[in-house]
Amino acid sequence: MSENSSEVALSASAETYVEKFLATDEQLTRVANALEKMVPGYEKYSADYFNSMFIPQRTRKIYGTKVWKFASNPTSSCEKTRDNVGLVCQPSTDTVEGTDDYKNIPLFKWYECNYKRYDDGFAYPVAMIGDGNYQETGAVDCGALQMTFYYKQIETENYTEWLISDSPNHALGLKPWFAAVRADGAVMPYFIYSRYHSVTASDGKLRSQPGKVVVNQSHDNIIVNYQKKGPGFWGSGIDRQSFGIIMLMIKYATKNSQTIFSGNTNYSMQTKSSVERSTKATYFPIPKSEKTSWQIGSSVMVGYGRDKGDGSVDLDRGNSTMYKYAYAAKILRIDDLDADNCAVYLDCDPFDTTPITGGSATQYIYMSSWHYDSGCTDVVIGHHDGSPVSNTDGKHPYRIQGLEFSVGGWTIPGDTVMIFNADYSKDVYRAPRGVAHSSSEATIKNTYTKIGTIPAKADGSDSWIGDISIVDGAWFPSAFGSGGGQGVGDYLYAGGQSTSGTREYLMGGNLWDGSYAGLCFLHCGRSLGGAWWVYLSLD
Repeated sequence: MSENSSEVALSASAETYVEKFLATDEQLTRVANALEKMVPGYEKYSADYFNSMFIPQRTRKIYGTKVWKFASNPTSSCEKTRDNVGLVCQPSTDTVEGTDDYKNIPLFKWYECNYKRYDDGFAYPVAMIGDGNYQETGAVDCGALQMTFYYKQIETENYTEWLISDSPNHALGLKPWFAAVRADGAVMPYFIYSRYHSVTASDGKLRSQPGKVVVNQSHDNIIVNYQKKGPGFWGSGIDRQSFGIIMLMIKYATKNSQTIFSGNTNYSMQTKSSVERSTKATYFPIPKSEKTSWQIGSSVMVGYGRDKGDGSVDLDRGNSTMYKYAYAAKILRIDDLDADNCAVYLDCDPFDTTPITGGSATQYIYMSSWHYDSGCTDVVIGHHDGSPVSNTDGKHPYRIQGLEFSVGGWTIPGDTVMIFNADYSKDVYRAPRGVAHSSSEATIKNTYTKIGTIPAKADGSDSWIGDISIVDGAWFPSAFGSGGGQGVGDYLYAGGQSTSGTREYLMGGNLWDGSYAGLCFLHCGRSLGGAWWVYLSLD
């Protein structure tokens, strides 16, 4: 193969590519040189960046974490091993910088970029922050670019040891992370994940951009809507969530994400206007007792419930009347209004708080908490992991390695579904890179890869999760737990006693799931067309 070829190893299998083209820094340099021709419109930066940044900084160190299997030890705590021993990581906020021994390790650095995708779905950079071309509005997607890592799970009777490194290690059998491997098996020296939950951009398409209202989707909508951006766009795969899980175990030595990050999981607030006001203003009156419960910077809706016609009112946020006066309005400040009330000032048009009458029931004006806008974690100091304000109050999203999590809704991966079995267990299927996504069970079984099986209790009931497994970048619950403070510590909504059919892979939890939520929370009970307001997606 010519040194200047733009087709470096594109037809090689992943194993052959690792053996022949990533064995030395000199050979990896040839890959970076080839990127000049492989990345349209971004030739020079790609060569300079991957040559000057990634290659010289490879250390070949092995960062390990020993994760106890629930059956042998129900603890959530893990034990750092090898070159990971002694490294400390504490999450930051917008005002407090935690100790972060990983911040200057090249393997754990991430870089803001704009990206596009090849037809097989692999994301490539088209601009980097600071180069004059990077944008956060318009027809662009914002991602976090990171050096490719190599990993392995070493299984023993009592524990799994997770290993990651910035270099191949043939003695240990490390393999490249799923997101860095092209459809033809070529291994790239970098990978990119979308940073934010999808919003509707100015071009009307679903994009990863900060400072906008996140939108709800279903598995089926994801297939249609992301394809509007091009052949390689199918919505984020399940490996983005798996990446967060692995980084949590390596950096924080725990398999229970809520021991470090609570996420926006305990912020399901709805309150009736404490003052009936006929004049229009941009503040919502609340009792003083609730002043500290509402979070400045969070988003809310203002409106009234749906009259059910039987003397009762439905306050579900999915009703259009619930955002009649304000939709995803941001809380700007909270001031005292009088001796008993406070004024929550919003960035919205003026409204009144006069109840709606004339139906079967009086419909009072309510303010309801909503998802945070995308990019709310950008205020976290530097490039650290963390949340705005607090990592543990249950009212704020968080980021890991530049990726935002837990803004208030479940996340649906575009490439993964589950299919029920006769014993209530669920087989997990994931579309390989470059394979068209589908809602057809027959097509899924024929073209997707079966990753594993989620176990079920004899009666099909819900359960806590003790262990998960990760196979080729896809995670799934693999053993039952016994509570929120042990094992994985997240919940499995099993989906009941279904014995057949496909379901969405709803991950993470929402703004009222509390201790049930976390990176490994999974809901198995919704059809592929389910698009409730709390179902979110990513590119």
